[in-house]
Amino acid sequence: MADIRRLVMWAHLRSEPNEYVLHYTRGRLLHSGTGLAYWFNPLSAAVALVPVDDIETTFVVKERTLDFQEVNVQCVLTYRCAEPKSVAERLNFGLSLRTGAWIESPLEKLSNLWAQRSRQPVRSYINTATVNDAVRCGAEVIRKGLFESLRTDEEIRAMGLTVVTVQVEQVVPSAELQKALETPTREAIQQKADEAVFQRRALAVEKERAIKENELATQIELVRRQEELIRRQGANQVLEVQSAAAAEKARVEAELERKALEAGGYAHESRVKAEGEAAAARLRGEAEADVQRRIVEVWKTLPGDVVFGLALREFARKLNRIEHLNVTPDLIGQAMQRLFLNSDGDADRVRIGQAQKK
Repeated sequence: MADIRRLVMWAHLRSEPNEYVLHYTRGRLLHSGTGLAYWFNPLSAAVALVPVDDIETTFVVKERTLDFQEVNVQCVLTYRCAEPKSVAERLNFGLSLRTGAWIESPLEKLSNLWAQRSRQPVRSYINTATVNDAVRCGAEVIRKGLFESLRTDEEIRAMGLTVVTVQVEQVVPSAELQKALETPTREAIQQKADEAVFQRRALAVEKERAIKENELATQIELVRRQEELIRRQGANQVLEVQSAAAAEKARVEAELERKALEAGGYAHESRVKAEGEAAAARLRGEAEADVQRRIVEVWKTLPGDVVFGLALREFARKLNRIEHLNVTPDLIGQAMQRLFLNSDGDADRVRIGQAQKK
């Protein structure tokens, strides 16, 4: 779009460097080129403006595959007007001298032209491929075939156009068909996801089992150690009891031995003492017996009144020990008579003995 300003009967045009201007006056080409700026009389001028930069257009080609499924081929094509004059002769790029805009829509016509010229190369591949092949790997094949076909197209070349790049965005089937095509993949992905979930659950169960086994092994080990501890405690208690029993046995044996020694010593002492006492008693008895024997022998030689007197003396010694004594007159009379008679006789014998000595 050119910049046109009017001043009374004259107008001034200014174009950009990527815009090719064709100025005609009375059927003759007066000005041509890019980036022009000049004054002109709009009443006798016809101006065409052709862009010479890269132009991008997008279109969709609908075709049926070998298995009768409709697909949409989305293409993005970049082209250039290599010969602006030829393009301007084939299409109307004329400008409105009041606004500087195109009178018609030449770029839309060019886009339709590219879509029409691209249909045959796209159809030649789509009609020979299944929908799976077209969707999976058809974009690159179509791009290469379409670029080569448009590059060598005589009609395109005659119009002064040239292809810069061709891109096939995607080959898309209908929504129902696309959903049906996506179903196996989706199901496979879902199956893999389910398998992943199952594997994760199995792994979780396996880990849980390993944890429980570990806990069980730990409990078994704890029980085994507790059992070993109880066994050792029992053994220690048995050893303590045995040690206490041995100590008690040793103590009892020592006590018994001490008591035996004491009993033996006491018995020996008692025996020695008894033997001593028996010997002393025997000697004392023998002495007493000897004394008694001698007394008896003495008494045998003594007269009766002497013996009687000695008996009375012995009686008088033990008189305090007698509680009851029955004395008859006959016993006293006889005793006193005997005592006195013996006393007179003794006196006479004593006097006779003294006289004889004299």
